[in-house]
Amino acid sequence: MTRQMDFTGKVIVITGAGQGLGAAFAKDFASLGGDVVLLGRTASKVEKIAKEIQAAGGRAWAAGCDVGDSTQVEDCFQQILNRYGKVDVLVNNAAYHRSCTVLETSLEEWKKHLDSNLNGTFYCIKAVLPGMIARRYGKIINMSSSGAKLFFPGFGAYAASKGGIVSLSQILSEEVKDYNINVNSVYLGMTNTEHTRERMDSDGAVTISLDEMLQVEEVAKVIRFLASDDAAPIMGAAIDVFGKKA
Repeated sequence: MTRQMDFTGKVIVITGAGQGLGAAFAKDFASLGGDVVLLGRTASKVEKIAKEIQAAGGRAWAAGCDVGDSTQVEDCFQQILNRYGKVDVLVNNAAYHRSCTVLETSLEEWKKHLDSNLNGTFYCIKAVLPGMIARRYGKIINMSSSGAKLFFPGFGAYAASKGGIVSLSQILSEEVKDYNINVNSVYLGMTNTEHTRERMDSDGAVTISLDEMLQVEEVAKVIRFLASDDAAPIMGAAIDVFGKKA
């Protein structure tokens, strides 16, 4: 019989939690007893998901936060620490993606990818790391992308930012492994989310069927495992979660 994971007493912060994968992660952790904190650029979206979790009997708190803005991140995580006193698990899920060739990528677009994806991950890590080191416990899971290793044309800025996340995760893992802190990343394949479906409808950039894609519930199981104490031996891994198609 499979043992049910229990996150009772754990505080889990999830960025990009207003929809799609982030919302699914939050609902999953809450269903397993965790206190979930939902961060997202649009406050109304994360507040809606938090209310859904609360209505189902879970514990959730939401805050509007653009992770690409270091000041907003500092202020938001101070509120989290004031409210909960700690962060046990950080899932860096927030992301920005726009397909464009390197030649056609403007400096503004390049910076937006780096701010939303790589810099935002760094800012959130910096916010939780002192407390995790002091408590000698923590789980940090950073979402990368299959686009960082499979070389899709038009993914230059996105792939650079997501590839940087993997390198950051692996170096950080070495730096904090003696403090009982697990840092891992996930190369995520095409997933059936609102954003993916919108791309299918708007520009035809996605050509595989919804059934061929990863489903959010499948990805949530992987994140749940990496956040659990069962994954304690896994350090600095960059895990391929591609499903049937990348």
